[in-house]
Amino acid sequence: MSHQTGINATPELKDFLARTRGGDIRIVKIVIRNEQLVLDWYREPEQSWDKDYDLFLLPLLTPQEPCYILYRLDSRNAQGYEWIFLAWSPEQSPVRQKMVYAATRATLKKEFGGGHIRDEIFGTVEDDLCYQGYLRHTSSCSSPPPLSVVEQELQQIKVTEVPMEFGLDKRAQTLQGLAFPLQEEAKRALEQLKQRRINYIQLKLDVEKETIELVHTQPTETQELPYRIPKDSPRYHFFIFKHSYQGQLQEALVFIYSMPGYTCSIKERMLYSSCKNRLLDEVERDYQLEVSKKMEIDSGDGLTEEFLYEEVHPMEHTLKQAFSKPRGPGGKRGNKRIIKGAGENGEES
Repeated sequence: MSHQTGINATPELKDFLARTRGGDIRIVKIVIRNEQLVLDWYREPEQSWDKDYDLFLLPLLTPQEPCYILYRLDSRNAQGYEWIFLAWSPEQSPVRQKMVYAATRATLKKEFGGGHIRDEIFGTVEDDLCYQGYLRHTSSCSSPPPLSVVEQELQQIKVTEVPMEFGLDKRAQTLQGLAFPLQEEAKRALEQLKQRRINYIQLKLDVEKETIELVHTQPTETQELPYRIPKDSPRYHFFIFKHSYQGQLQEALVFIYSMPGYTCSIKERMLYSSCKNRLLDEVERDYQLEVSKKMEIDSGDGLTEEFLYEEVHPMEHTLKQAFSKPRGPGGKRGNKRIIKGAGENGEES
């Protein structure tokens, strides 16, 4: 597609991109002028990638004017520094402009070197590309978000953690797999979940007592699930996801381990991570609850019905993509946004 536009990078831009990959630049804005890709603006890093992000990026998002932005992370891969490739195409911009940018995206990626690009985000409103938007994007994709300075320090701790997905019993006996006992109310809730008398359970660790406590079992529709995820404390969630699959109504039990950002203490992070596999073992063994999907998230923003469906039926999603109809004209929005209401966690005070 892209080669048909005849739009290529100017020699000056090519030289600049080659130098940029060395890591001296934090952010680059590229636009199309006179049928050529040209350098519009750049800036050198001042702080860590996450602190520079909104400060550097948001002023570049001009209403009605599409552009490309390359943003350097602090992490590296075999090729060098990793980058985010952002395509800004505001809804109000002229259709022809949007089409030209869409057709040129592959050209620019190839010019820069795809191996340097860790994530690619397309945005039509500022909320898509801002820092929180980027974190939502990474939580709804398989790739984890890049590490901030604090997170890099915690990486060594995470190396010792038990992986989320497991199929071998022997993993449950590793040193990292702590087993905090379920408190009585939590046990009763799991029994009720098994009998389908409730469809949602939220659990937390009592670090002092070293027990797993029930937070609440409020009835929860799929669209309410994002608001059940606390923004400031980790939780375990069990949710019965009701959906239609191949014309049949189905129920899938989903386990969600939510750990918001890095606002939680290292001790909490380690305990929650270490306890989850033993908890899942117990739930599947003692309550005969078959967990269809286990996932780890940092916020509830990405927990849409579509996301859960793709997680529970990944092959179906792959086939659907292969035979999907072409997208409509540029600028059409995807799923409707959920507007957050008050009392988003649904927690009892």
